[in-house]
Amino acid sequence: MSFITAKSFVFNGINSSDYNVVIGWVDSDITVSENGLNRELRKTTNQTRTTANIYGAENIDVISFEFDIVRIDGKEITRTQSIMINQWLTASPLPQLLKFNDSDGYVLHYYAVCTQIEDIVIGGRLVGKKLKFETNSPFAFAEKNIKNFNINGTLSFHVNNFADTYNGIFYPTIAILTQADSIIIENITDKKSVTINTSKLIAGSDGYKYIKLDSNNMAVLDRNNKLIPISQLGWNENYKSYVSSINGYIDNIYWFRLVKGMNEIKVVGSCKFTMEYEFPRKAGCL
Repeated sequence: MSFITAKSFVFNGINSSDYNVVIGWVDSDITVSENGLNRELRKTTNQTRTTANIYGAENIDVISFEFDIVRIDGKEITRTQSIMINQWLTASPLPQLLKFNDSDGYVLHYYAVCTQIEDIVIGGRLVGKKLKFETNSPFAFAEKNIKNFNINGTLSFHVNNFADTYNGIFYPTIAILTQADSIIIENITDKKSVTINTSKLIAGSDGYKYIKLDSNNMAVLDRNNKLIPISQLGWNENYKSYVSSINGYIDNIYWFRLVKGMNEIKVVGSCKFTMEYEFPRKAGCL
């Protein structure tokens, strides 16, 4: 989704058209210079070498957007409207979902903070506002996907990972509600699995034990978002996890991940299973 061709945008769950304003350009140029695609080499040099030692490249900035908003009918923005718009755009100091309403069928979104609001006054009339949004990432994100399953015994399903990450690896978030004593989550494509023993966990008032597997941060959380000690998960010196794709066991903790392309996932153990992911895309700000 491009802010250049979009007529309106959604920020923090509210559409700009709800305030009777749209994206416009009031005597200003479109800039796409801060598109998150600029990278810097990590290197070392010395006087005796003719080439530098290159250790990789890293993103040096995040995506930002600068554009104007005007009233849909072209009229002056009133004081009351101006206050309401300012309140909306500055309501949160933390990044909120930002997406642009254009005609592109490939839906993308960002997470951003509105860091600048400048009134545009022409002939003594407030005709628009110049805005700047700064995101928290050099990436855009594809539409969030949430897969929910009620598993009775064993279930297999597929997830296509098209994330623009290093080596294509992506770590989804998994939430489990179960009354079973153990759950095995296997990525058959990756030939690895993780076993979670729940026998030491305390069930909630609904009779279910809750586990949130946050592999990206190497954490397992309870329903209060508190860390669960690994000793309560059966992750000790005797730990092992069965991998059906190799008909054998692994004895290291596998932080569940998706490899590039199509992944075949297998879950063993009755539970309510949720997998959530939104893949980063190197789309710049267009």
